[in-house]
Amino acid sequence: VVAGIGKSGLVGQKMVATFASTGTPSFFLHPTEAFHGDLGMLKPIDIVILISNSGETDDVNKLIPTLKGFGNKIIAMTGNSNSTLAQHADIILNIGVEKEACPNNLAPTTSTLVTMALGDALAIALIKARNFQAMDFARFHPGGSLGRKLLCTVKDVMIRSLPIVSPTAIFSECLNIMNEGRIGVALVMEHDCLLGIITDGDIRR
Repeated sequence: VVAGIGKSGLVGQKMVATFASTGTPSFFLHPTEAFHGDLGMLKPIDIVILISNSGETDDVNKLIPTLKGFGNKIIAMTGNSNSTLAQHADIILNIGVEKEACPNNLAPTTSTLVTMALGDALAIALIKARNFQAMDFARFHPGGSLGRKLLCTVKDVMIRSLPIVSPTAIFSECLNIMNEGRIGVALVMEHDCLLGIITDGDIRR
């Protein structure tokens, strides 16, 4: 479970998406919504990653007593190892940076990049720990090009209604059947035996 506010929350949502798509069940918990019923999503077995660069984000830190009471392990992703969040976490992952890329050193830029990179590193570590393979990835992405590339078989795309002619059919009948079939081919069949094939290219030649 990942929680954060503002830019940290957006990075957290990306982390959740990566975890879930690579075999680690995961969801994003909005710290504010958590206090209005969403804490019911949690089970004691859940590990909660709290993201706060300063480690003093009030909405995030207010979750700590409840999480402790539930028995959840807390991982703090923070740039301040002496912060309130760090002091109450079971594990600290340091995302501290010397300076933001922002010319005013204010907007979260470098720090969010580091947080996202660390989130990806965690996802990769979990992929290895779970021995998550390409076919597992495909099962979670059946609608995209990745899933089609890994899962699609000849059976999935083959045509079952075939344009068939007998070897004694006149050629004009063969042309009509090819046109109706709309796949540029006619199969010459005698009973269940394939005798040959006629294609658009044969006709042009």
